[in-house]
Amino acid sequence: MIKKHIIILAFIALFSGECLSQAAYILPSPTGKNDTITLYINVAQTTDGANNNALSAMLNDHPDDDVFLWSWQPAEPTVGNGAWSGSNSALKMTKVSDKLYSIRFKPTSFYGVDATEFFSLGISCLAKLQNGNAYTGEYSGEAKTEDLRVTIIPRLCDELYCTFPEVGKTTDFVSITYDNTQEPNPAMQNLDPNSDVYLFMRAEQSVFNAFNYTTPALATTTPALKMKPVADKPGFFRITILPQDFFSGIVPETFDMKLLKFYALKPGYVYNGTPPYQSFTFISCD
Repeated sequence: MIKKHIIILAFIALFSGECLSQAAYILPSPTGKNDTITLYINVAQTTDGANNNALSAMLNDHPDDDVFLWSWQPAEPTVGNGAWSGSNSALKMTKVSDKLYSIRFKPTSFYGVDATEFFSLGISCLAKLQNGNAYTGEYSGEAKTEDLRVTIIPRLCDELYCTFPEVGKTTDFVSITYDNTQEPNPAMQNLDPNSDVYLFMRAEQSVFNAFNYTTPALATTTPALKMKPVADKPGFFRITILPQDFFSGIVPETFDMKLLKFYALKPGYVYNGTPPYQSFTFISCD
């Protein structure tokens, strides 16, 4: 897990220094699951060629022409791309500087997907004229860039519960960190580093097909659910599991785990009413 953190942090540092020289990138990066982002497309950095950079050639002659986003992953924008010969006006990009364009949005709303899909699929897009048909001139290709791909780097969150990685499969190690300093429930506040903290966990295939690791009443006497204090971070507690193995013998072999639901508990305390469940959604590579 330490090695994985080092690799990711090294990649983040590299990405941050090079993003301005990329054809397409987003800010902020790393990105939080609730962030509103700005997507930038630098037409000057796209690949030259008759079939994929007619847009750049056109902008040399007509630098004030409007440029539009066309995107298809993680999904088509909820407003729709429009027609190739007439892009949706809602996807008009803002000119930042010569051949650099941007558009700002909240990914989950813009694409109509959840954060897991956004992080796992990234953004596939291109920039084009409102009418993307062939441009006659030095370049005779369509008035667009080539297809562009933006990989999303998850930000290690600063919320009540953080998961690392933010997306994963049931066969991946998942680390859940609980920040008691942000606890809104008075009955669970001000736990000291030596406190016993447990994480009640529930595996769900659907609302009607789910299995608790154990009952809430027994959770705080179940060693496997005990969280460990995080060194040098008072009030932080963590547990790391391999979900498929962790729930082995509790869920049927045919069980398709879609969600891991959880919340923190201390000995002697059980929630009245609906507990404050948090969820981790698993991705599937099928």
